[in-house]
Amino acid sequence: MLLLRPTESAVVFLQQLGRGLRLSPDTGKSCLTVLDFVGQQHRRFRFDLRYRALLGCSRRQLEDQLAQGFPFLPPGCRLVLDRVSSERVLTSLRQCLPSRRPQLLQGLRVLAAEGVIGPASGLADWLEALAMEPADFYGIRGAGFTALRRELGWLPPHHSGAPHHDEERLSRAIASGLLHLDDPDRLRSTVASLAAAAPPDPQALSERERLQWLMLTAQLFGTGRQWRPLDQALEVLWQAGAWREELIQLLELLAERADRRLHPLPWALPVPLRVHGHYTRAEIEAAFGVLSDDAPWIHREGVFWHQPSATDLLFITLRKSEALFSPSTRYSDLALGPLLFHWESQSTTTASSPTGQRYIHHAARGSRVLLFVREHRKQDGRPGAPTEPFVCLGFASYESHEGERPMAIRWRLERAIPPVWLPGCCLT
Repeated sequence: MLLLRPTESAVVFLQQLGRGLRLSPDTGKSCLTVLDFVGQQHRRFRFDLRYRALLGCSRRQLEDQLAQGFPFLPPGCRLVLDRVSSERVLTSLRQCLPSRRPQLLQGLRVLAAEGVIGPASGLADWLEALAMEPADFYGIRGAGFTALRRELGWLPPHHSGAPHHDEERLSRAIASGLLHLDDPDRLRSTVASLAAAAPPDPQALSERERLQWLMLTAQLFGTGRQWRPLDQALEVLWQAGAWREELIQLLELLAERADRRLHPLPWALPVPLRVHGHYTRAEIEAAFGVLSDDAPWIHREGVFWHQPSATDLLFITLRKSEALFSPSTRYSDLALGPLLFHWESQSTTTASSPTGQRYIHHAARGSRVLLFVREHRKQDGRPGAPTEPFVCLGFASYESHEGERPMAIRWRLERAIPPVWLPGCCLT
């Protein structure tokens, strides 16, 4: 198949590709070879849109994969670019999007002059017109839907006053703490509550609802010295009415884009986490009730024993850099397959210690082990990037172990790791 028609539409590109992927019982074809003639149709042509549609990755992940020769393709698939095409696509990736607020603002004014967007356009309309992902948009310092609408004079009259004094801080929290949210049920219920005229009364909430709100406010306001009691945090959200509308639109967009099936944790406790969902350490500790007004600091250790639920929480970073992990904490952790996970305990743990015995005999003693895994400490392994959230891999049961200090334990997961995550989970 020869691809000669330039298009920035992911849908059109996949339709073109799909014509060659059709089954052909008459010919019995077993493979498809595509020759995609990359040209300079326009210096602002968005090569990233077609490759991201094909690979299902972010723009930064695409740049890494392109530089490495696309190492994570499915078995039997190859994607080969010659040197000139690789350089051309890499240049396009680095230049196609605005990187500073003035550039973004100018782009919005151009789109407005062309009639593409206007005062009534929502956040989703902006992102579509700019061909940007939420992470690209909010990754620009000073960018925010509410702040930019105010500068363009597009806020409705009832929100046209001075911004709330916490608005800038809340906008910064979006890029670092909200864009990973992928539980559509949680997102939609939060949107419905945010649309109410008044904040909910924390005393009237169910325990699960209260913990769910704490997960959100911990991400927005922070932990430790920045912690806000729930009633005060909710009051600020309702005072910042214009920004709350932005938050509603963002959560609606994230709910629409959530495309992975999540599974409830198989227990009766009101912990608002789901298997295969993404969560930060603060969200996880808030969900278990560990974070509170009396104890607003998150824990730093990679293991945490939660006595009220009799659960060992294991926080695992697969790629441990020398700059961020000491030699005694650079454990060898990796998936051995969809259902098996190799994990090394803390360097002081022995098999005969109370902790080691709890790991080995957790099923007989009525305790559980819950795994949270991420590939890097920082998103895409980039220094200065937001902290990467963990994926909840669900409950695991002890299968065997070797050695001690640390113990090398093999856990069997109750739910298989999705195939799309296996390459990253199997690398150390």
